Amino acid sequence: MKVYLSNIPNKEKPNPITIRKISNTIMNTLVDISMQEFAEELAVDGKTVVLAELKEPKLSKYTEIIGQELIMLDFDNKDENNLYTLEDLESDSLMQEYACFIYKTFSDKNSNLDKFRVVFRLDKVVTSNKEIEQIYQELFKLYPQADSSVGQTSRMFFGSNSGYEVIDWDNRLDTVALLQTANTEVSEVVETISGDVIEESLPNYELLKKGKYDLVKEKLGNNFAGDFPDAIVAGNYFKSLDMQELLELPEGNPFMDIFHEEERPSASVFLNKEYDTYLYKCFSNTSPFQGDIIRVVGKLLGIKSYTKIVEILINITSSTISWSSEIGEARLNALELQKALEKNTLILNFPELNTYLSRYRKEISILLDLIFDYTYIDKQTREVKYMNFLSIKSYTKLVKDNLGYNISEGKMWNILNVVTVTELIHKVETNKIPKDIFDDLIDKQKKDSEQIRTSNVYVPTIDIQNAQAIAKKMVQNRVTISGLGYELIYRLFGEEKAKRDFPQAYTPLEEKGLITMSKQNKNLPKSSIALEKAAVKILVTELETKGYVFESELISKLAKNRRMKVMDTKKRYEKIRADIYNKYDISRERLTKDLYRDLSVFEKYSPKVILFRRE
Repeated sequence: MKVYLSNIPNKEKPNPITIRKISNTIMNTLVDISMQEFAEELAVDGKTVVLAELKEPKLSKYTEIIGQELIMLDFDNKDENNLYTLEDLESDSLMQEYACFIYKTFSDKNSNLDKFRVVFRLDKVVTSNKEIEQIYQELFKLYPQADSSVGQTSRMFFGSNSGYEVIDWDNRLDTVALLQTANTEVSEVVETISGDVIEESLPNYELLKKGKYDLVKEKLGNNFAGDFPDAIVAGNYFKSLDMQELLELPEGNPFMDIFHEEERPSASVFLNKEYDTYLYKCFSNTSPFQGDIIRVVGKLLGIKSYTKIVEILINITSSTISWSSEIGEARLNALELQKALEKNTLILNFPELNTYLSRYRKEISILLDLIFDYTYIDKQTREVKYMNFLSIKSYTKLVKDNLGYNISEGKMWNILNVVTVTELIHKVETNKIPKDIFDDLIDKQKKDSEQIRTSNVYVPTIDIQNAQAIAKKMVQNRVTISGLGYELIYRLFGEEKAKRDFPQAYTPLEEKGLITMSKQNKNLPKSSIALEKAAVKILVTELETKGYVFESELISKLAKNRRMKVMDTKKRYEKIRADIYNKYDISRERLTKDLYRDLSVFEKYSPKVILFRRE
């Protein structure tokens, strides 16, 4: 009985690095083994097996087999409404008549439900891929609870350390009966998309281009599967895989480039040993390209987001992300927020936060992807963190490229301000910026006499409950997005948050002599204090005279008093008005007919914003 049996024993379900080692070496270890010896190696030593002998060393559904004598059914019981338990097996006459042994998988250890595999030996060596698939399909009809993704000749089955339970070593599965049943239902598997007939034999990279992720997933089985704590670890794992095998790129080097038509092959895949990363490189003068699997898949699908590409690779390799790390939890929260933004359901649970985010739903979703697309590895601790220090110009360009239409830097600045103030992302304090980033970026910018401010370094936090609480206070104080800045946040939330959200604030301007800070309050510029005093004087005078004042009228008088343009005055007034209204107990409401009567407004009725003291 011939199988490929890995020489790597396991005491737990293999992690992605171990899976890669196994898949890279298992084709070198073809063994001729008895059923009893096989059970020991598989279910006691935890070794991994490929059940078919293949004509070439390639773990692909389409690699032809020389022969296969074993079949396994996998019962992981993920569907609690469709279970098949060990108790069911014990009373199942077919299993007792045809199966040889069973063993519990590694996943069974931490599960309340039975997770196990049943091993059958065929009554002959089958030499056709099609016949193996037919045998599996007939078994799936008998046992719909079994995992239907295992019916591939190239599938790797992980072992366990739980031991095995013998049913009968001499049992044999009747292949003749199964194949006769299958042959009465001849079918040709084709799928039609946009009028094109897509055959399963297309290589994986072509299927991905056509959006056939499920078909690629079925072909790959679990040969590249892994369980990751976050998308960073997953992405690094996928970069270490041979993309020529996973994507079923043309064999050998060089080969015809998959991105452009050419007469002579100019593309190759090679391993960069320094970074343990497989790279695709096209040497064509007219269409040069180099990149890892993330860039290759992104180019194939026209996707620029690293995060989105990793999610696709997670899907097609049957991998999972547990989100168990700190950065993993932040990303999971971001995905929930993005989903709510996409479906416009944020208003249901977080109405105040929705007030500030709904206007920029698409832009914020893309921005969050960008924040999570950039990572930093601490050179001392080797800890991986999400850390982004793009300029406002770069953010604007990347968001525009993903949106497909223009967005101004001013609008992008507003968006960054709102996600910062609601603490969906944080700006890293200067003294906590990693030294290499500080030396290479911030310090150089400080020495540039033409540059007033240095780049901000962003990290995602994504605490939606906290963001809602902040937004609620902003709504209560009629804060506008255009008014967000150090001054408003200082006046409304205090010095600590203001310095956290806008760490550079006025310091660079003060150092270059472009602004004078108030002696009365070192956190505010002299001009702001003067504007506040003038506004308060006008407001108090109007309230004492009429008992009310329209906000637009106050701004016009303030502009005249300070000799400023009305629009400029309005923008600056938005930064101080919440503080003024709170200090002087001013009500700010849109004028209604009832309020018009109660305040005895003598001007012609107009639903403008009015300021007054409520008795």
